[in-house]
Amino acid sequence: MKKFLILLTMLLAIPVQAEEVTITGINMDNMWNKLGLREEKTYSVGAKILNANKIEKRVIYNVGNFNSVNACASYTNKTVTINKGTFKYIDNDDELAAILAHETAHVIDYYDGFGKAVAMTFNKKSYENKADLLSVDYMVKAGYNPVAAITFLNKAGNESLLDWGILWSHPKTSKRLFKIYKYIYVKYPKYLSSDMIKNINYVNWTYTAQKDINKFQQKEKEKASKRGNL
Repeated sequence: MKKFLILLTMLLAIPVQAEEVTITGINMDNMWNKLGLREEKTYSVGAKILNANKIEKRVIYNVGNFNSVNACASYTNKTVTINKGTFKYIDNDDELAAILAHETAHVIDYYDGFGKAVAMTFNKKSYENKADLLSVDYMVKAGYNPVAAITFLNKAGNESLLDWGILWSHPKTSKRLFKIYKYIYVKYPKYLSSDMIKNINYVNWTYTAQKDINKFQQKEKEKASKRGNL
């Protein structure tokens, strides 16, 4: 009996090489291939936006299991959720960054408390426009091309016939696109000379907004001329 116990103790002391644990065929080498790169991209792009902008609030990024095209920010848990159906409209990291940066701007506002959340509810259009422009700043600081906000919205943003002031949650997409363009033109003009302006969705948008673009550029040139004469 004593010999048996000694032998058993020796066997237990022998190190056993651990095998890689897998769950339904998923291991750390193939995990993202199994689950989909959209999750990995969402987490990494979101983290890059937060870090580059030195945002001091926690924002959680999540991929929703819905096929509809949508992304949203939650007041209750400070989470940005992008539906998996949205990814069929996303062609690059810049466009993903445009969506996440916009929703991040909403979450940062939510951190101001319940009063701000109420204000955002009753003045949705104003805060949507604010998030659009702030997202451009976030993108630039994180190294993304803000023109992607235009290419994505032109593909995925509905052009609603309804525009009922505070009763309608979002401004018309055409109005949002033009405001984003003007903001980039004034604050980050170099991006309007980047390769992304050759993107077919950007080119398509310029056809629809060419008259407004021409008028705006003319006004900006006149302003610059007046400043030069002072």
